[in-house]
Amino acid sequence: MLTSIKKATTLIEAFIGERREWTVLDLARHLGMPQPTVHHFLASFREAGWITQDPATRRYRLATRLWEIGCAAVNFREVAESARPHLRTLVAELGETVHLGVVPFEDPRSVVYIDRVDGTQPVRVVTALGSRVPSHSSAMGKAIVAHNPAFEAAVLNGPLDTVTPDTITDPDALRKEFELTRQRGYSLSQGEYFGDMVGIAAPVRERAGGVTLGIGLWAPSPRMTTDSIARIAPRMLEIAALISADLGHIAPRS
Repeated sequence: MLTSIKKATTLIEAFIGERREWTVLDLARHLGMPQPTVHHFLASFREAGWITQDPATRRYRLATRLWEIGCAAVNFREVAESARPHLRTLVAELGETVHLGVVPFEDPRSVVYIDRVDGTQPVRVVTALGSRVPSHSSAMGKAIVAHNPAFEAAVLNGPLDTVTPDTITDPDALRKEFELTRQRGYSLSQGEYFGDMVGIAAPVRERAGGVTLGIGLWAPSPRMTTDSIARIAPRMLEIAALISADLGHIAPRS
């Protein structure tokens, strides 16, 4: 990769971590780049509509143009609009916040949240749209990866980072977890990403039957009892099937 392109992508990626706003000085220190170089890139990105600057704080942040580019790359907007009525139905029934996520082809070790419908529960997990979490530790990621052989191979062959003490980091154990997910149709993440949270997710199939999308929710473990999971899981599978149908997938007749 050309040095200038590598620097540019590194700079843009600094805005998708935990910190979403930067001054020129702080960004230069964070990246280890000369301040004039960072200022030059930011000025160019601002002219292109990729970066915007708050006139009061003088801090830079990503502009909506990059979101539009991202949406065009994977049809996020169309997928989200198609799925949202079904997510609302699920939220109305369960009261829990429901997410729509995708595992990108270029990075199967991550799941990216592309839409969210907020629930009514006072204690809930709310993720920022566009944020990434490790696919091996989240219910959403496991639901998608387990139903995509290429993703599964990539995840099992890569490092499995420890997110919490309950994260599955042994490849053989994770392989068995993926197999269990396929058998029951949905995935569970029990404290593997959030300490006292249980996640449940179901895969969404695209027109040709492939899986890169999923729907899921997290809730505190006291609300996610065995009985609750037994009640929620079949409904999530039904909603995932409806979204799949809207995307053009025709389920095989049993």
